[in-house]
Amino acid sequence: VMVQREDWQAYLKLINQLSDALEQLSGVEEEKTAAVSRGDLGAVDACMKREQTLSLSLRGIDQKREAMLARMGLQGTALRDLEDSAPSELLMETKRAAETLRGRYKVFRAASQVARDTLECNLRAIERAMEAQDASQGEMIPRQSDFMA
Repeated sequence: VMVQREDWQAYLKLINQLSDALEQLSGVEEEKTAAVSRGDLGAVDACMKREQTLSLSLRGIDQKREAMLARMGLQGTALRDLEDSAPSELLMETKRAAETLRGRYKVFRAASQVARDTLECNLRAIERAMEAQDASQGEMIPRQSDFMA
């Protein structure tokens, strides 16, 4: 498949946007881990909202990337196989973009796992803090766990 240089450059731009979004998401995961560790419920909630927004953005960029691959006749091409389809003058840029994306994905996966583990370890303390917060506001909001008891 002979791919036009402009199409490939637009595709690389999407790959770089994915990398940037993953980097932002990793930062949010690290902030969430710190917020959970210090019991800052407001910050945890804010992180979870940002995480949701970034995840939607990431999904949107990835859908554009898949559509672009399809338009170029490369649907289903794995990131590791991209270099085989790159125009020769964009080969190094393609390698760099793919390596950056893979690296940032690894960082995100690690940060995400730490955040998840920290959240699980601190879940009971967070639930108690939320119950105390609700009680102090005088409005016992039923939690799902109340219905399962």
